[in-house]
Amino acid sequence: MVCPNRVRSQISLRGFLKDPRTFDAVNVVLSAGLVLGAYITAYAYVHIPGGVEAKASQAGFIIVEGAWALLTVFLFGTFARGLRAGRSWNRALPDGYVDTLLACLVFGGAWLLDDAFWSPAFPRTGVGLDILFTPPHLIEIAAAAVIVSGPLRAAARRGESVAGLVTLTSAALLLSAVTFATQFINPLIDPWPAGDYEFLSQVLPWVDENMGVAAILAMAGILAGTGLLLNSGFKLRPGSLTYVFTLNGLLVTVSKLHFKLIPVMIVTGIVADAWVAWRARRPGQPTASLCAVIAGTFAVAYMLEITLLPAGSVWHAPLWAGAIIASTMLGWLMGRLLRSGVPSILTLTSELAVAPAEERWTLDPASVAREQLVKAALDDLGTPEALGRNPLARLPGLKGDAAAADLRSALVDVVEELVVSASPRDAEAGRLLLDYYVKKVGSHEVIMERLHLSRPTYYRRLHYGFELVAGRLDKLSEFATRVTATD
Repeated sequence: MVCPNRVRSQISLRGFLKDPRTFDAVNVVLSAGLVLGAYITAYAYVHIPGGVEAKASQAGFIIVEGAWALLTVFLFGTFARGLRAGRSWNRALPDGYVDTLLACLVFGGAWLLDDAFWSPAFPRTGVGLDILFTPPHLIEIAAAAVIVSGPLRAAARRGESVAGLVTLTSAALLLSAVTFATQFINPLIDPWPAGDYEFLSQVLPWVDENMGVAAILAMAGILAGTGLLLNSGFKLRPGSLTYVFTLNGLLVTVSKLHFKLIPVMIVTGIVADAWVAWRARRPGQPTASLCAVIAGTFAVAYMLEITLLPAGSVWHAPLWAGAIIASTMLGWLMGRLLRSGVPSILTLTSELAVAPAEERWTLDPASVAREQLVKAALDDLGTPEALGRNPLARLPGLKGDAAAADLRSALVDVVEELVVSASPRDAEAGRLLLDYYVKKVGSHEVIMERLHLSRPTYYRRLHYGFELVAGRLDKLSEFATRVTATD
């Protein structure tokens, strides 16, 4: 006889494993171990000049190998379960995680290549870039970046508008993977302007200045790019960028134990969050201004931190001023040039996530609030209580106790009307909305495959579908207003 409690636990476990957010949480925890182990290994190679701290190196390698092995087994086991369930190979895992599994396999292959072939054939005689920049290690770093960004990609592909804690942690780990690859020019690892930095050159001080300014510019640009990616893809809660930058600072400073520089990252995050909150009162997403604020704040905070240290700074005011201005200009330029390069899936999410503080229906076709409200209403089709709170429920002709039901009926009718439209483009947008929001056939990836649409085309049709629904609702509300006036 089967124990009922055991059956319930098995059912609960299956439901837990089917939840895409389970993959997000597991991936983030194990990815954090992967990145932390990498920075502990970096500490072992740079803590002793010209030597290696054996215990720290061994501990770092164990953490990296363990985290990678557990994540690979978890993903591969779930992938096999999906195949047995009859799903195709590219649908056997939740959105975004087939790439993660492939990256895990590439990471393992590069690791084996390094141990079995590369290291014996090309014995290393030093440390630093001689270790970091071997081809197998560069492949491992690239694969690790794909691995740790899994939850970030998954959240974007699911169309999540608000960045949660797991998504932000994934972004911080992705940032940390980039700063790991560029650790040789990171101002938090090598504070060249500090008077007590042990590697300052007494013969060629201009070399120290060159390295210091280059490091500040590189880090400012990396932080600005991270802020642009997150703010363009999601609606950020207060403290989001502070959390991302602080977590990165904690990991980076492990390399040489410069924890005294963590306040630089905290201040940069606080100012960036304040700027995002202030700009939220205005339509549109800050891009160039946000990047400039992040880059400039980092340079200013770094200058103040170095100057306030007991040994002070060896740089003079003109050099500091130049580094700050150059960082701000670099950030502004990145915001202007890279905004057009943000993936369409993130761009769509950000456009629909931005709405006025007071969300109200408007007949202005250029208003982002219209699409935001339509998307929210379609998301809540199966939740009458939430649908009744949507401002669309207050449109003319939908008032009263049955507003939620009337709104649902109107939305479904509009979508079904689009499906039979004579315009192929309108009909395609209608089928997309019908399958995803009304019939709930599957994820965006599934609908994309069913309709044989490329990713950019799919999200353009989705965007267009929201516009069409908004236009039809305009006509319905205008008709209801005329009828009411006639009566």
